[in-house]
Amino acid sequence: MNAKFSRRTVLKQFTGVVAGAALLTTAEGLLAPLTAQAADNSWNKSRSANGWDVLPGPSSGTATYDIPGTNLQVTLREGDVGTVLSYVAQRFHYDVAELEAGRGQIIGYSDALPVKADFESNHLSGTALALYPESYPLGVKGNLFPYQVTAIRDILAELQGVIKWGGDMEPAKESTFFVDVSPSSTKLAQVAQTLRQWRLTPGKGAGTQNIEDPKRITAAKKLAGKQAA
Repeated sequence: MNAKFSRRTVLKQFTGVVAGAALLTTAEGLLAPLTAQAADNSWNKSRSANGWDVLPGPSSGTATYDIPGTNLQVTLREGDVGTVLSYVAQRFHYDVAELEAGRGQIIGYSDALPVKADFESNHLSGTALALYPESYPLGVKGNLFPYQVTAIRDILAELQGVIKWGGDMEPAKESTFFVDVSPSSTKLAQVAQTLRQWRLTPGKGAGTQNIEDPKRITAAKKLAGKQAA
């Protein structure tokens, strides 16, 4: 916690990610959902592990969201979920590791991702986001520098616990973030509305946080204790 770092330091120094599998992208930088059907590890329930309805396909209940600060987009469940998860990607880009086309996959909604851990089923409902899963795979911990973990904890606390990090799951998957409240949650709607307001307010939102603020660190640690698997 004594090491000092800023958004610029994070972006210019270590990224904590390496090149992986081919990026699913168009000329406009659209990161498309996976479509090929997986042979094994399928999920046969009508709801994903976090209680949200599994979507029948990418054209039903999903939308394409920009990741501000990049030329990338990702397909997520439409509405509050997409607003919050796309903000996670934006803050990850600014404060954890730079997101760049060609570096690896970014997966939101998917109707084909093999479900090797229950929480991976959340992609089927469009309520999960995986940032470079090739670099931060299932069952492998310790891929991130301490300052990156600090930033992730700050993101989760800022979002009031409506998002959970795969790094806290067992088995862990440090690339993954998913909605950790039910579809009836009023908190999710409140957080999403706050994020929409921040977009219209100078000095608010991603890129403005001092993640070394003692109050933010205390809040992040408190939430981490609650969310530990």
